[in-house]
Amino acid sequence: MGEPVRLTGDNRGKKVLVAMSGGVDSAVAAYLLIRSGYEVAGFTAILWPETDVDTEKTCSEVSEMNYEISESARDAARVAAHLGISHYVENLSNPFENDVVRPFVKAYREGITPNPCVECNRRIKFDAFLKVADRLGYPLLATGHYASCVRDEVTGEYRIKASEGPKDQSYVLYTLGQEQLSRIVLPLADYDKKTLREMAQSAGLPVASKPDSQDICFVEDGDYAAFLERYDSQSSRPGNFVDASGKILGRHKGIEHYTVGQRKGLGIAASQPLYVIAVDVPKNQVILGTSDSLFSNRVQLSKVNYLSDKKPTEAFRATVKIRYAAPAVPAIIEPQESGRARITFDEPIRAVTPGQSAVFYDQSFLLGGGIIESGFGKD
Repeated sequence: MGEPVRLTGDNRGKKVLVAMSGGVDSAVAAYLLIRSGYEVAGFTAILWPETDVDTEKTCSEVSEMNYEISESARDAARVAAHLGISHYVENLSNPFENDVVRPFVKAYREGITPNPCVECNRRIKFDAFLKVADRLGYPLLATGHYASCVRDEVTGEYRIKASEGPKDQSYVLYTLGQEQLSRIVLPLADYDKKTLREMAQSAGLPVASKPDSQDICFVEDGDYAAFLERYDSQSSRPGNFVDASGKILGRHKGIEHYTVGQRKGLGIAASQPLYVIAVDVPKNQVILGTSDSLFSNRVQLSKVNYLSDKKPTEAFRATVKIRYAAPAVPAIIEPQESGRARITFDEPIRAVTPGQSAVFYDQSFLLGGGIIESGFGKD
């Protein structure tokens, strides 16, 4: 269908700003782009500060900085110095908090399980980052996502192609549009982590052995409930575990601690394993049921986005992932008004979770996706 965009041929004179997190993926992305002939600079965003940052001195050359920056930014600066490229730092902690962290907290308080990485890619990495690239005079933006951006030889539209490796990150890119896609470069699709580390070692990159970062950068040790309490000083409010008929089964420690499909940590003795099948926020109840109760074959979506400018108006077949690590399974997507859609799966699927994203694929090509409101029905 297409070749990786702008990674072949003569790239001399093409300016690209590489979003450098201080990790090995973005470091190798910068290295590969230099090898491909691009005019490269590095850029690190302070999103959730590890130390206090002087917000009056953003987008400065690192060599001119006289203030403490985060460890991630320092690591990125070391890589940039090793590669001989300029490196900039921008404090984006305010938009990150407003557009990613606060909606994350609000969703959990409402009994929804959000995916903040989707919102970060929508609001920060391919919105705020592109604005930084504009200010610095770089038409193109590169990231260390495991996916590729290709241009359709027939339609001329840009498409996201999933990486074949286990680290594929196309799932979190479904919110992008053609204008954004025309400006991004994704050089890592053809590599796995082991190969990237070997390349980093061979190139002498100072982060070659640096451990991978945690899944959600602002939640330490994956303890969402503890983060919520620290963030807004609201203690978890205990309530009742109930079954589908409303019978009280025990006490829960606060709805923020539970998500659909969860079995561990319930502390309920029963004749058969019980799982969280729903959360009732007004009643402060967590509803439990058997594994069979978790299956549904229809899903309602909101905030649907399609990568193509040619939005579908009729039902179409695709494969769908209902969470990042889930397999893509066949389904029919029915577009609806006001950015909504309904999915009907060929076979019932387990643990449809409100707040997560359902993402559509045509083979390995990303079509779009939306936010899950509910799952229902089981034929």
